[in-house]
Amino acid sequence: MPSFARKRVAALAFGLAVVAGAAAEAQLMRLRTRTLVHDGLNREYLLYTPRLARRLPGRRPLVLVLHGGGGTHRGTVRNTRRKFHQLADQHGFYIVYPNAVDKTWDFGEGKVSEALERRVDDLGFYSRLLDRLLAELPIDSGRVFATGISRGGQASYFLACRMAERIRAIAPVTMPLPAFLEEDCRRGPPVGVAILNGTEDPVVPYDGGQITLFRQRRGHVLSTDATVRLWRVRNGCTAESESRTLDAVDDGTAVTRTAWTDCAGAAVVLYRIEGGGHTWPSGSQYLPEVLVGRVTREIDGAVEAWSFFSGFEAAGGHGR
Repeated sequence: MPSFARKRVAALAFGLAVVAGAAAEAQLMRLRTRTLVHDGLNREYLLYTPRLARRLPGRRPLVLVLHGGGGTHRGTVRNTRRKFHQLADQHGFYIVYPNAVDKTWDFGEGKVSEALERRVDDLGFYSRLLDRLLAELPIDSGRVFATGISRGGQASYFLACRMAERIRAIAPVTMPLPAFLEEDCRRGPPVGVAILNGTEDPVVPYDGGQITLFRQRRGHVLSTDATVRLWRVRNGCTAESESRTLDAVDDGTAVTRTAWTDCAGAAVVLYRIEGGGHTWPSGSQYLPEVLVGRVTREIDGAVEAWSFFSGFEAAGGHGR
């Protein structure tokens, strides 16, 4: 390559790096740490405001992104590679990353919650957080969504089953339905559900059973198929479904997406990640593969979650 051409390529690369750096810096400025007091505790959360928020028409959707056990709100931003921020800027929705006390959500029951030394009212915290956000921001109360990995996925089910009147749809990752929530979740208004589970998850078994983390038992989950059946019944879905398989990346995984959209209330979608582990799709390999399994690059968890959520329109769409 001639020297002048190399210089032009180098200049272009530098310019792109500057633009990318400026965009990342702007995103950081729109991510703010906020606190509220609940039950005498200062509870922290991160709020991401989409670009040009003041110019966006009408009330906007809200996505709650919930961290896993032992994680934090900031760790979730890193693990998802800030992809939700890019999507929020493109589509105009708010994002909130709540933070748990002592890095563990307390659901009031279940093996992990019952073993906590300090018990907290996280259901009340979620409710109060939504009250504040709806009062302070132009958020559409009919388009509040939740997603999260591992115990954050459990928290998504927890919200859908204990606060169904306030949650339109959820997208739990690496988590079938916890057994202690089964009866609560069988009945209630329709809530859209998209499940993203890996078949080779060494922590939470795809086919149900005991959650095991570092040889510690952390409660039972239903199988992924049983979880899907429960939500199909609750949402009034027929047996008709549409499936497609993605296997474009040589990463040892493949993804089959099956959607039940002929429903009385809200759609149900399953992403069966063949060879996938206890990881966020296209997220970081936060622990060695031998401990948590593979990260699929066939899909991006944030992209798929928002694609599902965006199907629920302000007028009452059922998802897709």
